[in-house]
Amino acid sequence: MRVAVSTRDRLVDTARTYLDEEGIDGIGLREIARRAGLSHGAPLRHFSTLGRLLAAVAAEGFRDLYASVEVAISTVDRADPMARLAAASFGYVRFAAGSPGVFGLMFRSDLCDTGDPEYATEGGAAFGQLVELVVDAQAVGFHPDLVSAELAGVLWSTMHGLASLHLHAALAPTTGQTDLDALVRIANLLAFGASPTISKEPS
Repeated sequence: MRVAVSTRDRLVDTARTYLDEEGIDGIGLREIARRAGLSHGAPLRHFSTLGRLLAAVAAEGFRDLYASVEVAISTVDRADPMARLAAASFGYVRFAAGSPGVFGLMFRSDLCDTGDPEYATEGGAAFGQLVELVVDAQAVGFHPDLVSAELAGVLWSTMHGLASLHLHAALAPTTGQTDLDALVRIANLLAFGASPTISKEPS
């Protein structure tokens, strides 16, 4: 049985596809409506501005990021907080590699309406997931003297930088390494002294 897709979801899906195929340049409410097969005025019944539509797309991205990290950490021993924190790195970069358009949008406060409640909630949940992993790792001796949110921010920026450089095709020419997971393992080695072994496509 075919499930009907709401106009709002159709607009979000179309905008996300546009971002993956074209990037952010040229995106607009009229163009998204055209690609979705809707009238020019249809988006305004659901999103008062382009920033609101992009915030909805980004919120969906944060949910997918959260899920990707959950899949990655499920592949290692639940009783090993350090392994779970290191495994989260793979979930982060794999989400970025698989959803480059929305990944490039999610942290753009100049494009997304960051005052949108859904954006704030989902973004907060994604960062909160990382902070929780950091807190658990600190409880077993990983830099317990540092502020958890600050430590999480530094770890996040490391993996975000790796993912972003990879998406811009900047890493392979300079490092000679085309396997992003290999570079994540090095980052984890530097951060934690070890890197968990997780499958290429965790189930």
